[in-house]
Amino acid sequence: MKISRRRFLHMSALAGGAMFLPAPFRWMGAGRAEAFYQTPSLIPLFGTKLRGIGPGGIPVAIPNSWKASVTGVTSYSLTIKQFQDRGVCPTLGPTTLWGFCPMNSLGGFTTPTHLGGLIVAQKGKPIQITFQNILFTNKHILPVDRTIMGADQPVNRTSVHLHGGYVPWISDGGPHSWFDPYGNHGASFLNNKVLNPTANPGFASYYYPMNQSARFLWYHDHAIGITRLNAYAGIASGVLLRDSFENNLINMGLPDYVERGGHEIPLIFQDKVFVGSNIASADPTWSSLVQKVATQPGSLWYPHIYEATVGPNGLPLPNPSAVPEFFGDTMLVNGTVFPQATVEGRRYRLRMLNASNSRFLNLQLYVDDGSANGITLDANGRPKNAPFIDAGQQKPAVLQIGTEGGFLARPAQVRTNVPMFVPLPDPVTGAIDPSKVQKSLLVAPAERPDIIIDFSNYVGKNIILYNDAPAPFPIGDDANDYFPGLNVAANPVNATTKQGFGPNSRVLMRFKVVSRTGTADTLMKINTSTSFTAGLAPFLVPPGVTVPPPGVPKRFLTLNEAFDEFGRLIQLLGNAKAPNGAAYADPATEVVKKYATEVWEIYNNTGDTHPMHFHLVNVQLINRQLFSSYGTFTGPPLPPDPNEAGWKETVLMYPGTVTRIIMKFDIPNVRTANGTIIPTPPSPRTGGNEYVWHCHILEHEEHDMMRPLVVI
Repeated sequence: MKISRRRFLHMSALAGGAMFLPAPFRWMGAGRAEAFYQTPSLIPLFGTKLRGIGPGGIPVAIPNSWKASVTGVTSYSLTIKQFQDRGVCPTLGPTTLWGFCPMNSLGGFTTPTHLGGLIVAQKGKPIQITFQNILFTNKHILPVDRTIMGADQPVNRTSVHLHGGYVPWISDGGPHSWFDPYGNHGASFLNNKVLNPTANPGFASYYYPMNQSARFLWYHDHAIGITRLNAYAGIASGVLLRDSFENNLINMGLPDYVERGGHEIPLIFQDKVFVGSNIASADPTWSSLVQKVATQPGSLWYPHIYEATVGPNGLPLPNPSAVPEFFGDTMLVNGTVFPQATVEGRRYRLRMLNASNSRFLNLQLYVDDGSANGITLDANGRPKNAPFIDAGQQKPAVLQIGTEGGFLARPAQVRTNVPMFVPLPDPVTGAIDPSKVQKSLLVAPAERPDIIIDFSNYVGKNIILYNDAPAPFPIGDDANDYFPGLNVAANPVNATTKQGFGPNSRVLMRFKVVSRTGTADTLMKINTSTSFTAGLAPFLVPPGVTVPPPGVPKRFLTLNEAFDEFGRLIQLLGNAKAPNGAAYADPATEVVKKYATEVWEIYNNTGDTHPMHFHLVNVQLINRQLFSSYGTFTGPPLPPDPNEAGWKETVLMYPGTVTRIIMKFDIPNVRTANGTIIPTPPSPRTGGNEYVWHCHILEHEEHDMMRPLVVI
């Protein structure tokens, strides 16, 4: 019988109270919470239309008619509120969400919509956003575990983090910078003291310099103890940052911008579970843990019962309880379930964001075979469909031109018909060799690939966007893999799922290709030899160099698993003083000098691949290397994949590897519209410019894979 890694670790804790296990015992499968509710098999694939950007789709915020207080820069106003969206899962009913709602929207007033508040910004033109929290409630729409750090405070707290933003620390939206509707705020909240001294209770202002190259940023909640819940509940949206370099690429064949009617499509991926009419019998405690409206069909469901009921010290586990990871059974793209998008037989630019809490995506493209699911699997669970042949590459591959850190140094060709294959872990070290992982376009939570795709070969046909990444990544558990008829012994719901319906975590959406209208695409002059470096910040090491530069200080850090006081699995970041891990609440150790450059060597002692995210800085991935013990390596340094050769702020760190990255700790200033610097006081908590670094598996971040990053 296959035992989950979660259960094995828990049993080990019961047997010996072990806090840390030998490496071979950390990689025994994976797990999930028991009493896992399933979305009813009533949601048809391709039954919704992909939401576009702007009127009738995802609302776009536009500036106020007045300038921002104190700074005088362009200002925006958004509320953070509770609302219902009837278009997310129309088969089941309206979905109650928490989310951003712009006070001024493109096209005039719009109904609050999931992912609303998208902003189009320009490099070098700072903006200031004032958010008003109007979540006047003492109960969340999801169960809140008050036993984890910071969660024993009001449930309606919010803190807005511009993910990937180069921002002053007061506007970073850190965990302790929260605010609620009544004027209460966290210990690090100084936003209004600097930016909006006369702000009323419930308001918070954020200053974003926008002094970065073109890229797809996103902003989401980061309040301590409830980040995973608030982001899952819908408090997230995006920022498309433009610059002149990107604009000039349109002359080389880059599809024009979405705001100008061009063939650019943002695609935001999420996995969810939806409440059905049987929630009272299938999850009897649900109604006591959430608002009444969150018990209605179409509402979001989130796991709240841990695998065990009693911890190693005999303590009963709480309900609700935090869980190690969350994997939903229903895929959303741009806020709608399993949508279909109509595209023309021409070139497009797809701006992707994996906004899932924990689920990785191995994105592939196949020709719809006309079956109910659009995809037919063979006996090994691999698609039998014909691969998509990109008209620009003339092979089953697309051109990736950027990441979450902006454009790559050079575009990379990425295969789109390679099913995921992960080699078995090393039996002694538990390591997984990243170079032996077979994949297509692998996208971890928070990563944002930017690709060019050409549908010209498929007019009159449909193309399926497909995923088969294991969950958790990389070993996975078949119980988290949803597709009708697949692995029914491991995941019984697959035996009862109707063909052509969800639950389904493999089929994301379908492109319906129609004849081209209007003018033809311009000649494509962008290829894998095109250099984008002129549009990027200078690199700290030349792309392709896999050796840290001499003389740059190195910092030793670790990724670890242990147990909390209840016996629940917990993830921790370690350092030279505490190599087995330290809690977020422990004193800061990643304290760096302003303008310093450092190489961080991060050793992964866990069985998961962690997408590590760094506030303030973009980083360059130098190399990865397999290790058996700290400083003892079992293979040569491995270079980054071609589509990692650029600036990044979310980096994959594989089991049993050390990942080496380099970064420079510049600090931006708050400036008025005429350039005058407005002094920013240090954090009252940490005495410096307070940021964090953490895993962007949100369940890991919250419990407790996050540490302060303080620049002095």
